[in-house]
Order: sequence, then structure tokens, then C-alpha cells
Amino acid sequence: MFFAEYSRRKQVRWYDTNRIPDLSLIQNALEQTYEAAASKQNLIPYKVYVIANNTELNQGLYDLSKGGTGTVTANTNLLTAPYQFIYTARLVTDACEKVQSDMNDYGHIQPPCDPEMYKNPTATQGVCIEVGIHATILSKILIEQGIDVSYTRCFDSDKDKWSDRGLGFVEDDVYLLMSAGYADPDKYCEAPETKPPFENVIKYY
Repeated sequence: MFFAEYSRRKQVRWYDTNRIPDLSLIQNALEQTYEAAASKQNLIPYKVYVIANNTELNQGLYDLSKGGTGTVTANTNLLTAPYQFIYTARLVTDACEKVQSDMNDYGHIQPPCDPEMYKNPTATQGVCIEVGIHATILSKILIEQGIDVSYTRCFDSDKDKWSDRGLGFVEDDVYLLMSAGYADPDKYCEAPETKPPFENVIKYY
């Protein structure tokens, strides 16, 4: 079931701006993903900002994705998708009593809970793995409902530029952008890039 549905995922660049999934579908998918996604010590060291059908903020994300020269125009999903999910770092200040006890009584180190450590490279590696898990599960749930998704990693990280484009509410480092909506059937085209051979990626010993 997972394979049959997730294998339908395509990197949609153009979304139908006249057909918008009901917000309740997005909310339910986010709640299901929250329950299902694995997280070390259940800390959930990331935050997800949801932009819901806001063309002004979409324009800001699109502008931030165009690169330093302003010539990159492939990320039209950021311009046209009715829903955008911004995955960022999160300083964990609400760890459960068990985790807090382990830190206080036994000296356990939890970088996501430490203001000096939560964005260091070691912590970031773990956070990005968890973001990938969350985005995958969320994608699967949305795809089940006929909603298309896209991922974007090309964007300017300069927080001043985010503020200039109305996105100053994003408090921390951004790791991933994900878009959702219904693909525009008149503009969708299959990406020309192909995967390398299976045996080049998977090795048995």
C-alpha cells in the first residue's frame, strides 16, 4: 500500500491555482503525521510553519528560491501551490519529565534542548533525518487523498531577506520547503532527470 501510493509522487512544479484542497484535509494530515512520525526521545526538534493559500508569502518564498542571480525559475511550486510547509530547527523547551530528569539527574546530553548546541552540525544531522521522516509520512497521507507534493532545498538562508519578504515570523534555520495542492494538468511535465542504476546505490556484503 505504501509503495503503490508513494510511488505516484512526482516533483510537481505547477499547481492548479483554481482548485485548492480544503484546509481540513491538510490539518488532518498534519495531525496524523504528528502521531506517526518517529522522534528521538519524542523531542520533535523541528517546527513546521504552514502557509495556507497566501499568494504574497508564496511570492516571497519563490523570490528566495531564485538564487543570487535571480535567474533560477524552476521552483514555481513555491509560487503556485496553495499550501507550503516550512521545516525549521526548534529549540526544545518542552521536553517531557522523563527527558528532563535524565538530563538533570544523570547528565544526559540532549543537544536539541541546549541553546548553545541545537544548531550545531551534530544536532542538525539528527534533525534533518527527522524532518525527512515527517515529510515522507505527510506526503504519503496527502497523496492518498489525491493531493500532490513537491520538495525544495534551494533557497536563500539570509534571515534579513526572509523578513524583507514578509516571512520574518520564521525564527530559525530552514531545512526544507514542501509544497502541496493539485497539480495543474495543463502544465505538468515529467522531469527529464533519471535515477542511477539500482546496483550503484544498494550494496550487499
